[in-house]
Amino acid sequence: MSNSLQTFSKLYRGRTDAYGLYDPTLDREYKTVKAPVTTELYNKHLAGEISLGVIPITPEGKCSAGWVDDDSHKKDKSKPVQKYNYNKLIEKINLLRLPVVVTKSKSGGAHIGLFFDKPYPARDVRHILKKVAYQLCEGTPEIFPKQEQLQPNETGSFINAPYHRGNSRVIIDNEGKELNFEEGMLYAANRVQKLDDLVPFKLLAKIDFPEGRNNKLWSAKQFFKKHYPNDYENKVKDYNKLFVVPLDEREVESTVLADNSKDYWNNPEPEHLPDLVAYDVRAYLELNIPKPRWITPNLIQERSINFLFGEKGKGKTEFSLGLAFAICKAEPFLHYKAPEEETPVTVVDGEMDPYDLVQRTTPYIERFGYPKKDYLQLINFALQHEQTIPDIKEEPGQELILKHLQKQELLTGKKPILILDNLRSLSNYIENDADSYRPIGVWLKNLRGLGYTVLVIDHTGKAAPGPRGTSSKTDWANVCLKIEPDGPAGQKYMKVKLSFDKARGLRPNETADYVCQYDFEGNWTLAASTKELEDKEYIKHITELLEQEPKITQKAIAEKLDISAGKVNKLMKEIKKEKKEDKVPF
Repeated sequence: MSNSLQTFSKLYRGRTDAYGLYDPTLDREYKTVKAPVTTELYNKHLAGEISLGVIPITPEGKCSAGWVDDDSHKKDKSKPVQKYNYNKLIEKINLLRLPVVVTKSKSGGAHIGLFFDKPYPARDVRHILKKVAYQLCEGTPEIFPKQEQLQPNETGSFINAPYHRGNSRVIIDNEGKELNFEEGMLYAANRVQKLDDLVPFKLLAKIDFPEGRNNKLWSAKQFFKKHYPNDYENKVKDYNKLFVVPLDEREVESTVLADNSKDYWNNPEPEHLPDLVAYDVRAYLELNIPKPRWITPNLIQERSINFLFGEKGKGKTEFSLGLAFAICKAEPFLHYKAPEEETPVTVVDGEMDPYDLVQRTTPYIERFGYPKKDYLQLINFALQHEQTIPDIKEEPGQELILKHLQKQELLTGKKPILILDNLRSLSNYIENDADSYRPIGVWLKNLRGLGYTVLVIDHTGKAAPGPRGTSSKTDWANVCLKIEPDGPAGQKYMKVKLSFDKARGLRPNETADYVCQYDFEGNWTLAASTKELEDKEYIKHITELLEQEPKITQKAIAEKLDISAGKVNKLMKEIKKEKKEDKVPF
């Protein structure tokens, strides 16, 4: 088999057990044949003995190629068939930089094809083909595959293969040149795509596919604005000229370009959603859904979203680094037991000077020793290209971090924990706008769905008890932990109080507030709160005063100790309670 024939049979493939056939020696019309697709059929097609039709969708609902069949030159039945304008189609494709392959069809129109590196769900292939058709075609072209999923005993629809008799239905390259069979196969093979590579083109149409030149032009603007921000206005004007009846340039500026409607590129939606999956409660309990593993017992579960929030410069980073070392070294941390196993961690730092991480990690290394290779990885913004980590509310930033997590997973054999330090320095989302934050929230939820655990470091709000900004920020969170200073600044130890704002998966007796302190030598220990220490000292003084003057009043005690009478009353009750428990008469 020649290389070109092999490429032809590989590109134009789908079902291997059925095909479309026109055989002039047997029938005068096309029919569907249920039989194996063989090399001989491709040879006969190229020789002109038969005309072969490819059924792109497989019985499993997948396809390796798809086409838009554009016969818009015949759409007006009241007029003679017009000559198809391939040059204008090619101009549109080049302006949008679409990786499609155009073939002249048997009817004189165009087959606009996408070829993939492997089979993908037909629903996803049709989704992107509809976006392509929306911008490139007039009227309502046919999409192949026509089905998203074949029903039992359904074969699927076929589309005619190119190069019938070797020189008809030819491929046209991006300069408008007709290619012979060998040239065409090489051209098409070089435009094979991964489905993920086509994500940028989802902006070519909104979910509802509104008809009309202006709507199409507005959607094209969204695509150009996202991918060519410095030149999108000129591209919109050039694209407008390719419509059959273009808008006046002044009207383009006053309508399409002046339209400040909200961009929809953050999360383009599929036009069809699968049915919701529901289970009877008995069936649900029989799914054997695995119980989440506690990475840090009674604090952080695997596959969870967690927040640590507090005031600026009050211990968030230090606490998270201590926790990170405990996790990747399988060491206990404060009153939390040691994890069952070491878990890799990636810390993404968006604001500190690179040397700060040297100063802060060195004490833990001296205390615990180095983690296993690749078990603790640090990403500092200043060491990246142009000292920038792309905004995590946008796809590029999200994809880079996911790519790193997947790489670390390959290196360690375990899914790493991601620590984002901090949310504000890694994104310019609008803090009080739930819609602005949503792309980040969806991304975190998707990371959880992929099996990753995330700890987000954030600032506290001035009024609300939780993280700063929109309250919807923590809707998908499992645990939200607040950290705040306990006691005056400038001490030898950093003492902080931890309290739970949200504690999904934890029991009430596991969410009590506690105070801890860090000695800056790698040691975190539990501690008594400053308030508790003060109260103990006051109780000692009150007890001494009562021993000296048994009839002294609470008001007099308050004046002597320079505290409120209410505080004296509260402490007196504690003294009585302690004496009662010790069975000593007051």
